[in-house]
Amino acid sequence: MASKKHPLGASGTNEAPPGKRGKLETPSASKPKVALNPFDCNLDFSIESDGISGSALHNEGFAYCWSGARANFGIRGGKYCFGCRVIENQPVVMEDTAKEQQNLCRVGLSKGESDVGSLGESMSSFGYGGTGKFSHRGNFTTYGGPFGAGDTIICAVDLENPSHATISFAKNGRWLGVGMEFDAGPRGLGITGAGDYKNALFPHILLKNVKIRMMLSIDHGLQPLQGYKAWDAAILDGNAVRGPEAAANCEIIMMVGLPGSGKTTWAEKWCKEHPEKRYMVLGTNLALDQMKVPGLMRKKNYGERFERLMDRATKIFNKLIERASKTSRNFIIDQTNVYRSARIRKLKPFKNFCKTAVVVFPDPEELKRRTCARAQEMGKEVPQEAVNEMLANFLLPNTKDSLNSVEPFDEVRFVELQRNDAERFLAEMKDGLSGKKNESFSSTAIKRSASDRSDREDSKAFRQGSYSSAYALQDIRESPHGPPHLQSQVPYTSAHAPSASYLQDHDSVYGRQSTFPDRFSRDSSISSYGNQQGFARGDLYAQRPSMTALYDDRDIYSRGSTLPHHGLGSRPYGAPLQGLLCTESYDPGRTGGFGGPAPSSYLTPQVRGYPGAYDRSMAGQYGDYSFPGSGAQQPFPPHRYSY
Repeated sequence: MASKKHPLGASGTNEAPPGKRGKLETPSASKPKVALNPFDCNLDFSIESDGISGSALHNEGFAYCWSGARANFGIRGGKYCFGCRVIENQPVVMEDTAKEQQNLCRVGLSKGESDVGSLGESMSSFGYGGTGKFSHRGNFTTYGGPFGAGDTIICAVDLENPSHATISFAKNGRWLGVGMEFDAGPRGLGITGAGDYKNALFPHILLKNVKIRMMLSIDHGLQPLQGYKAWDAAILDGNAVRGPEAAANCEIIMMVGLPGSGKTTWAEKWCKEHPEKRYMVLGTNLALDQMKVPGLMRKKNYGERFERLMDRATKIFNKLIERASKTSRNFIIDQTNVYRSARIRKLKPFKNFCKTAVVVFPDPEELKRRTCARAQEMGKEVPQEAVNEMLANFLLPNTKDSLNSVEPFDEVRFVELQRNDAERFLAEMKDGLSGKKNESFSSTAIKRSASDRSDREDSKAFRQGSYSSAYALQDIRESPHGPPHLQSQVPYTSAHAPSASYLQDHDSVYGRQSTFPDRFSRDSSISSYGNQQGFARGDLYAQRPSMTALYDDRDIYSRGSTLPHHGLGSRPYGAPLQGLLCTESYDPGRTGGFGGPAPSSYLTPQVRGYPGAYDRSMAGQYGDYSFPGSGAQQPFPPHRYSY
């Protein structure tokens, strides 16, 4: 770790005497205003009229969400600092969350290409959190002590020696030392000399139920540390890079297709091919991202608590759709959207957007192959009635200029089968439902969307698919999908699996029982989401999800994106994060969750760096996250997931 010496004076104290403060520059009237960026923040983040005060929605499910924002100017060189004052805690009702985890703030720096909702969780972001943790690349180490309402944090970065750049913090005038030394040059993070916002370094805050006020200039009350200039001075120095601005001719793309058809794959590819559009991907999964729900929880858990979590996520998504329609950005709604009424309802607020429907309809054999592959990857079967219900109500979209059309689309694109073939196959699949009530068009049934639950049919399908048939482990020997891949995390049936009679006698613990035959039973986590004991143990390592949403209709079996998206829809790591931080080994004999039998896998932290990074100690491999239902601090490694 880098030295903690700082040029605050020769006295050796950690206090920053007023006489040792940096020179106060007189701001120029010609300089652009440095403020928080309304086009580089989460959708639930609200910026006040002064441009430097901010907070996030905190009612109901939003109380569990983290919300981030960046400043509108970053830097590519020099020595600059900014401040953040925590004004007050927002009142919340979170009976299932420890008091010290309800109101938190994280302050730091990140490159413009990183996810605005995950400060300190990627290679290109650094944070200091209210629980007294320094975070980088998802590693959390003890640093600086806790802070909260009434405290002022100053963040300082030195890029003058790019290969040995440093990031440091001060709390209430007390120097805390160098948090990390890193390589900001071309062989490292590539910050110095950056030509656009993607590689520049921006002030970044991440909030959970607090109000803050930024100090980005002398006018804001900032007193720069000795040797550092106020952040806005970078503009006159020629070291400033403007952040992203409002999108021109905003557009919204609505994905349309059955589960497993390839909607998410297409959306991710489209985002990658058009980075200048900065698409934000909207779906119920976005709320799970902001609540920091681990990916394995999404895959394996269908208890009553998890259903409540998804009910929160659905309400959050509906509110975010409303706010998105008032924001000058480009969006993709990545859900099934097979119901015409749901399409019209969701797009109604987007009056001034260019609206495009993208229909992903592969031929039935290819659809069957894809859904089987997803089922094997995720290790579960779900009720076929949900898919058949969606199929029976599936209507292909039309443009608003089509004869008798009631839909608002300016354009409809068919990216696999074209309309005529799609209509023919869809009609054949619907006809097949009437004579084959107990068969699905694929060997895997897909769960209904939580976000369409406001429609009666959607709600019915959601209820059918919200529970696993039993918490007995799936017998892979009888599975139509064959043995799982080593990383599929689908356990084989063992002597530790509870018997059917035991499950029937303990339905209050293990969830509602299904009438599906054992052949189609779906394994699930014994630990319901929100179990306080589960959180106190090592089941729920606090990191960004490694999988994308399970419980909405945006391809519930898809893995997390590795694309550098922005804002609420971003999923910056996915599987690569798991590879960076953990190795996995199978342990078939562990008891977990409520005390019922369940195998587990161990996730053991590894120390890996990128070129030029100087990592802090890995001793504190946990962060300042708190999940709904957590009653304790996060566990020490090794971390375990139960399923």
